[in-house]
Amino acid sequence: MRMGAVGGLIGGAMAMRPNGAVRSWTRTDSGPLVRLRRDGPCTRLRLYCLPYAGGSAGIFRPWCDLLPPGIDVWGVEYPGHGSRMSEPLTDRIDVLAELIAEAVIAQPAVPYALFGHSMGSLVAFEMCHVLAARNATMPALLVAAAHRGPHLPASRPPVHDAPDAEFVAHLRELGATPPDVLESAELVELMLPIVRNDFRACETYRAPQRPPLRTEIAAYGGLADEDADRDALLAWEQETLGRFVLRLFPGGHFFVRECASQVAATLQRDVAEALSLSEWPRRDD
Repeated sequence: MRMGAVGGLIGGAMAMRPNGAVRSWTRTDSGPLVRLRRDGPCTRLRLYCLPYAGGSAGIFRPWCDLLPPGIDVWGVEYPGHGSRMSEPLTDRIDVLAELIAEAVIAQPAVPYALFGHSMGSLVAFEMCHVLAARNATMPALLVAAAHRGPHLPASRPPVHDAPDAEFVAHLRELGATPPDVLESAELVELMLPIVRNDFRACETYRAPQRPPLRTEIAAYGGLADEDADRDALLAWEQETLGRFVLRLFPGGHFFVRECASQVAATLQRDVAEALSLSEWPRRDD
């Protein structure tokens, strides 16, 4: 299983505008939720974005400029990441899902969708089951990006407990971490516990046997992503009784970054179609 490394790990609480000015995120009282501020008309839909292993909420900031103002973009900050680096890490997908689902339930009632990238796909999937178990309002759409269906076995051995040199070599092979970060002993020392924690969470995760969701699912993948190929992504179809679509894009595991405009345009269309077909607020009963 290919998982993201450290992009957006440090400085997740801020973003740099093109003119050099620093723009702050808007933290909420709900712990993991970070509104990636935008000025615009009334919200038509709230999009919660869950990052890959080692990622932080701020990696989704560019989407505010790619999606229309009616879509209010929020990032999810896992404990021990980005602006929450002082908090203890959590290496269980189900625990993360509980924490984030509670925060979402506490928000004002607005139609919403979940977008998970790699590790974020597993967390978002488990969130949906938490929400369904609580008879809470379900998302109009779950987008699972760059991850095989949750019941499929891993395509490669676990690496979360590999020796440091081997683990860093694996991160270098993935290509998500800037070389200058991996060449800095100080940054590697800061980074490794966080990324190992996230790899452990993904590599030890086992999806329980449960009835399929009623929430619509869209599986997004990169055409060159060997660990989440077409067949692996199609396995998401068995996780829903609702509508399922598969979207493939140029690029590898980080196709979201490589062709961001195309992904954002597709996401906008999929969200609009999900809203048009749903009777919101909808519960999964």
